[in-house]
Formats: sequence, structure tokens, C-alpha cells
Amino acid sequence: MTTGIVNGKEKPTVMTGPSVPFPDDGILLFQGEITGTGKDEKVEKGFYWSTVSNNPSSNDNKMSVSDANANAFQYELKGAAGNTTYYWRAYAENSFGRDSGEVRSYQTPPIWTPRRIFPPESRGRGGIFLLADRIYMVCGVKSPSAEAFVSDTWEYSIAPNDWSTADSISFPGEKRRYPVVFTIENRAFVGTGSLPSGIPSKDFYQFNADSRKWQEVATPDDFEARTQAVAFSLNGKGYVVGGYSANIVNLNDVWQYTYSDADGYWKKMNNFPAGFYGGISISNNSRAFVGFSDVSEFRRILYEYNEKDDSWTVFTTLPNDTKEIYSGVIIQNTIYIVDKDNIIWACDMSDETKTWKEKTRLSDVFLIDPPKIEGGFQNLLTTGNSNSIYVGLGYNKYLYEYRPLWDN
Repeated sequence: MTTGIVNGKEKPTVMTGPSVPFPDDGILLFQGEITGTGKDEKVEKGFYWSTVSNNPSSNDNKMSVSDANANAFQYELKGAAGNTTYYWRAYAENSFGRDSGEVRSYQTPPIWTPRRIFPPESRGRGGIFLLADRIYMVCGVKSPSAEAFVSDTWEYSIAPNDWSTADSISFPGEKRRYPVVFTIENRAFVGTGSLPSGIPSKDFYQFNADSRKWQEVATPDDFEARTQAVAFSLNGKGYVVGGYSANIVNLNDVWQYTYSDADGYWKKMNNFPAGFYGGISISNNSRAFVGFSDVSEFRRILYEYNEKDDSWTVFTTLPNDTKEIYSGVIIQNTIYIVDKDNIIWACDMSDETKTWKEKTRLSDVFLIDPPKIEGGFQNLLTTGNSNSIYVGLGYNKYLYEYRPLWDN
């Protein structure tokens, strides 16, 4: 029987693995490997980590890894905070002693990054949409009071961080505020809204991001003119919900648009549960929500649309301490919304309680009188593998990139 020290050591030896690409935003991956078990093969292993000490030890955060068979081991630290330096090292311990590996570190990305300021005079109550890694702003008015209507279209390219405009991409219809927007493939569909005369509109226009041209889209005869409706995309189709009609009626009709190269077509669906105007829509092309209406009794309710049976159900209600909601977006499995106090709220869609959690507050640059950010999130979806939200441009010239998965 062997009675000597295994590999010349009584305690185990361990090394910290090199830093590798992390599985996702908000997650850090720690790796380690036991290079010798020592005299006692029953070894506890894991990691020490810290955001304060650059030499983490047992006095800091400790995570044990339970896999008893593998010498190589790892741990995912979820909910990591942005703009923070994390230090970690692997450890291994048996009855004879403990060993620690080399310290590794990683500086997490900032939660907020300012992007290039919008070049012309700020505007709001227009249409904002994202196609092919570009953000577009169309229509709207220059200020809440002056009501100076615009029709020029501005394009923001995310990668070069630059704004541009051209006559060829200017909106071809009459100037308006409160248009709705939905996107299908590489096309955006912009329509309805309130004209400078105050009369609601029913016309629609399609913008092709490849050709960078607009063309008019016919609407059915029984599609009423409306303003302050909402729209969303779901499984490759567009939807328009409610609005405020020329007859001063809160509409509850729902229209579905199917695009085709030859000729798209509209179809009237089952009605929304109540007359609806104002409010917001939130979708990620596989789930869609409409709610937080300007109709007082429905101001705190968010409905989900079931495409299969063409029905609406209450998904969640807002906490009592939230103010009016202006926009929302989905990142992975979480809904993010921003309220009148510039507070971001998050709701995990897989959480049965549908609890809203308060996140960060927007930068003070967004505070105007009244504090309001219109269109900041609406229809600004992630592109590719990005988990970012682009926020701003509601009667201000600022655009920020928000990384919600690092907001912990």
C-alpha cells in the first residue's frame, strides 16, 4: 500500500483557466483545472471572486463546484453588473490544505453608452423603426408646443455611429404625427396618424431598406382613418390596433397585413377587448403585447395577442407606483418598459407572478418639462445577437445604447 505523498504533495494543486468569451451578456465564465489531487483524493474545488479585492481569497465570495469526477471545472456567474471589474481565481482543498490558481480579471461593459447626437432639431410623436442595423426616424413634430410638422427621414447606422438623410428617403405622404409602424423582413410600413389639419389619416406607405425607396400601400375601404393607434409585427405579419377616429370614437378593431412581392393584403381580425388609443405595443416577432392605453380604466393593463385563436388575454398589470408608460421592448425573455419618471421596469415573461422589477433610471439628459421620452424604445429591436436597446430621440437630440443584461 502506498503511504507516501502523491505527486510529491499532500495538498492538491490547481490552476485558473484563461479568460474565454462569455456565454451571454450579464454572465461571466470561470474555469479551473486540478493538476494534482495530493495525498487525499477527496477534493473540494471552486472559485473565489471579488469586485473589491484584486487578490480574491476565502475572505471574499466563494463558489464550490460539485462535479466530483472531472479535474477540469467551471462556473457561470449570472447577473454580473456592468461597468465593473471582476477578479477570480480557482481553488482546490483537501484535508491536508488548500491551493489557489492565478488571478484573472474582466472589465464588464458599461450599462449606458452615449451615441451620436441627432443632428437636426429634436422631434417627437413620429415613427421610429429599425431595419438592417439602421434606426430610422420619420414624421412627427419638432416640439410639443410649436407643432411644426416634418416629413424628412433620418437614418442612423449603428456600426459607424453616424446619422444621415437624403431626399430619396423622405416620407412621401402628407406630414403627420402619431403614425404607426410595423416591419416585415427588410421593409417598414408607416401609416395613419394625425395630419396638420388635425384630421386622422388612413393611408400607408412601405419603405424598402434595400432600394431605399417608398411606395404607397392601399388600405381597405372599411379601414377607418385613425390616430394614436398602435402596431406590431408577429410571425412575419403586421398588425394595427385601435386608435382615435375622426368621429371621436375609441376604436377597438384589429387589422392584419400580409406582405407579398406581388400585392399585400389586409384582413380584419377579432376586436381588441376595449376601445383603445395611445398606449404602446411590444413584440419580438414571436410574442406580441398591447396595453397601457390612454383610456383611464385600461392604463395599467397589458394584453397579449394569441395568433392561433385570434384572441387577447390580460398578461400583467403595472405596479401601483409606476407612472404613465411611453414605450417598451423585449430582450430575450424579458419585457422592458420606461415610465414618465424615466424609470426602466423589467418583467420576466417566464415568471408566473409577472412581477415588475425596477431597473436603472435614464440619464438626466432625458429630463425635459414634463419629463417625457416618447418613442425611445418603441419598435427598436435587437439586431443579430445584440442584446442592446437604443433609447432616446423623444423631443431630445440624445441617443443612448442601453445594455439591460448588464443592469444588475
